Amino acid sequence: MEGLTFHDSRHAAITRLAKKLNVLDLARMVGHRDLRMLQVYYNESAEDIAAKLR
Repeated sequence: MEGLTFHDSRHAAITRLAKKLNVLDLARMVGHRDLRMLQVYYNESAEDIAAKLR
């Protein structure tokens, strides 16, 4: 694949991990100190969030 960078694959991997890990575990794993930086990777819909509350 042309044009694919390390940053692209890192973003894809962290986005997938965000579906499995809570924000604190994800921050520790990827080395972010500021949790606001991780908001980019959490793309849950309202329905997804509601399903977690059941």
